[in-house]
Amino acid sequence: GHKLYGPSGVGVLYMKDKWFEELDPYQGGGSMIDKVEIDQTEYARGYEKFEAGTPPIVPVIVLKSAIDYLTKIGLERIQQHEAALLSHAHQLLAGVDGLQILGPAPERKGGIVSFVIEGMNPGDLSVLLDQQGMAIRAGHHCAMPLHKRLGIASSCRASFYFYNTLAEIERFVETLEKTRQTFG
Repeated sequence: GHKLYGPSGVGVLYMKDKWFEELDPYQGGGSMIDKVEIDQTEYARGYEKFEAGTPPIVPVIVLKSAIDYLTKIGLERIQQHEAALLSHAHQLLAGVDGLQILGPAPERKGGIVSFVIEGMNPGDLSVLLDQQGMAIRAGHHCAMPLHKRLGIASSCRASFYFYNTLAEIERFVETLEKTRQTFG
């Protein structure tokens, strides 16, 4: 949900019917159980088999609102804008001395640019940028094995989405460059 401007802790899982019968639930409780005996449990059928406990009713309602909101804007429109932002960011970041962009070319990814700057600690850089009104993330971004393979402990990640503008990308890169020159 939080990837769609909805609440955290809730999401959507789509499964083909055959998997409902093949898979066992990883937790139990609530209406997911049809019958319990001392030595046997019979689960409900279909999706109900995986709904343990009280459903997160309010977060699910809010998630639907978030999905409706993005659908109204238009997913294709969002993707096109995000691609333009990403392409612009890649072009500008390529001119920053000592900056290495990690990952694929812009046309092969979403609105995220992961990078390192030679001689700068990603955590320090994120704090310095934050002090100037730029929010990026630093860390291993749930990709610790990849960072290990790349021979780096952490990286920076700037994310762009439909609410960002080309001017904001330019301001970000200018701020990044000034920070690199001052502290790098």
